[in-house]
Amino acid sequence: MSHDDATRSVPAAALRRLVLARNGLLRWSRGRGPHGEGGPWRDGLGGEEGTLQAIRRLEAVQLDPVAVVERNHHLVLRNRVASYRPEHLEALYRQRRVFEYEANARCVLPMEDYGTFEPMRVHLRFLQPPFSPELQAAAEYVRERLAAEGPLPARSLESGDRVKGYWDAAPKTKATSQALEHLWEAGEVVVALRQGDERHFALSELWLDRPGGTGSWEPLLHKYLRAYGVADTGDFRFGWRKWPAAERKAAVERLVRQGELERFRIDGARRTYYVLSEFVPLLEALAGATVAPDVYLLPPLDNVLWRRERVADLFGFDYTWEIYLPPARRRFGPYAMPVLEGDRFIGRLDARMDRSDRVLRVERLTLEPGVEPSPKQMAKVWAGIEGLAGDVGATRVDRRATQGAPQPQG
Repeated sequence: MSHDDATRSVPAAALRRLVLARNGLLRWSRGRGPHGEGGPWRDGLGGEEGTLQAIRRLEAVQLDPVAVVERNHHLVLRNRVASYRPEHLEALYRQRRVFEYEANARCVLPMEDYGTFEPMRVHLRFLQPPFSPELQAAAEYVRERLAAEGPLPARSLESGDRVKGYWDAAPKTKATSQALEHLWEAGEVVVALRQGDERHFALSELWLDRPGGTGSWEPLLHKYLRAYGVADTGDFRFGWRKWPAAERKAAVERLVRQGELERFRIDGARRTYYVLSEFVPLLEALAGATVAPDVYLLPPLDNVLWRRERVADLFGFDYTWEIYLPPARRRFGPYAMPVLEGDRFIGRLDARMDRSDRVLRVERLTLEPGVEPSPKQMAKVWAGIEGLAGDVGATRVDRRATQGAPQPQG
């Protein structure tokens, strides 16, 4: 059977294990030979270098300012890097080893991939409307300040003018804020440091020593396919660009014909999934592997959860981040974190960090239908919660809201 007419059927477990292994969250064994065993990245990654290696392996880490427990990017990295601290990521910014750009929304990325995003920068420059006089003046002001003073925090680049932001019906956005956004999209400025929610900006020509890259979208597509591990063309973010569905399909089928990509189907799912050929030996090994029941608490924008339809197909897990839903429509809580045990999701933890008292308050712990954990399993879940608490700066965990027991879905 040739590459261009082969679609292989595999168990959903094999594909979800590949996703987890590619995300550094799986411990498995299957005997001798290639891919005979593997472990989570935390076993070998630590400190600044480990943080950089995790970002490289993940390809991108989504940034988000919501800090109900901790910001998404820090929670993603603490699951992959032993003894991770936010200072590790801040150091990588200062060392010019990472940058920020649009991938799966705004992400932190390895600096060696800066050129890969040049087609996106060109595209966004083309889409930008002509600057209003107020916005043009703000952009010139930003350029002059950064050229004269070097990296500056956004708050120090203030102006009294207001312009229409992306979501404004009337001029409400500070002109300097909108100018920074446009200049960042176009590649004129970069984020030189991120501390909490505060970004420090620098002129790209002074901060970077790398060429702009080629005009080809192909490297970005390959980066996306490596990041996802298991991908489908129905994803509106497919290839980390906006392009017609027919063109997405043609691109992957070309890679199939070239032997770079393989098609897969799983029972009960209507989508065709694509896996890079270089990952297929690992996929085949994982299908028959024994998986350890390690427990992880995933933030809502973890790489494993990026494509909700894929999560449903591969894990049988229906997940919605409920923070933007009205309280009356929430079922599991505004910051419900999926609880991963081995290669399955067994529950959801809704917690919040009370920074004034340094307490992680567990509001709800909900188990998935059919999950009846043993005392040993629940002890591992609570140990995971205690570990999370310590990593986000809590000195204790408040369990009172759970009344000492997990709540079944109802």
